[in-house]
Amino acid sequence: MKYQLKRIDTWSAVKIAFLIAGVVGFVVGALYAVILTVMAGFMDMAGLSGDMPDPGGFFVGAAGFIAVVVWIVLTILYAVLGALVVALATWLYNLLAGALGGVTMTLETEPVAAPAAASASSGAAPPAPPAATPPASDASTAAQDASGPDPQST
Repeated sequence: MKYQLKRIDTWSAVKIAFLIAGVVGFVVGALYAVILTVMAGFMDMAGLSGDMPDPGGFFVGAAGFIAVVVWIVLTILYAVLGALVVALATWLYNLLAGALGGVTMTLETEPVAAPAAASASSGAAPPAPPAATPPASDASTAAQDASGPDPQST
């Protein structure tokens, strides 16, 4: 069976992209926060924090606060920018698919095989698979959805 992807619903793609990019931003922000805090600790131990009145407490504490802010900002930034990029990509795909045609896909159904042990032990022939019915066209499906059963089928 050949199908053609003519249009992608932008809002549904943006919602999923927002969540996925937000999770990625959360993980990346956490990594940056850990690295920033560890680097602040090393700088304090090496005496590179300058001549602050309380080098150990203030410098590491300020770096921890900045790390949390960076974590939150990166999570939001990744989510928003990811959603914007996907919105632009789906808009561009829909525009080009309308002019040039969509992506064509060939799909196959996998054959359903009866378990060999069950049919061999019973001695009976396996039941015949049901006859495949072709998918309904959009017009007949829309008619059924709008007014119940298709009036032309009787």
